[in-house]
Amino acid sequence: MTAAPAIRLQRCDACAHVQYPARACCEACLSDRLAAIGADAAAGVLLARTVLHHSNEEKFRAKLPLGVGLVALDEGPVVVCFAPAPHAIGDRVTVRASRGDDGRTVLTAE
Repeated sequence: MTAAPAIRLQRCDACAHVQYPARACCEACLSDRLAAIGADAAAGVLLARTVLHHSNEEKFRAKLPLGVGLVALDEGPVVVCFAPAPHAIGDRVTVRASRGDDGRTVLTAE
């Protein structure tokens, strides 16, 4: 059975830095003492948003136009996610994890 999709953050046990995506060592202090934090949603602020009107990737063509955004999560990391709703820069959003058509975890800002 495949695990439910989640936003998988890491918290460093040495310096408390939170990072995304997962890495072997903390990007702040290089400690390898990392704890996994998983949630199906996380709150944050929309930093940037754009709309794609063209894609060379076949699987995205049917979904165009496609909103993409950068969200600074309250925990600290900045994530790239789909942003279908017309939010303004600075708006509070919730980033949710879901399973994409190919089985990978997809992040979407709502």
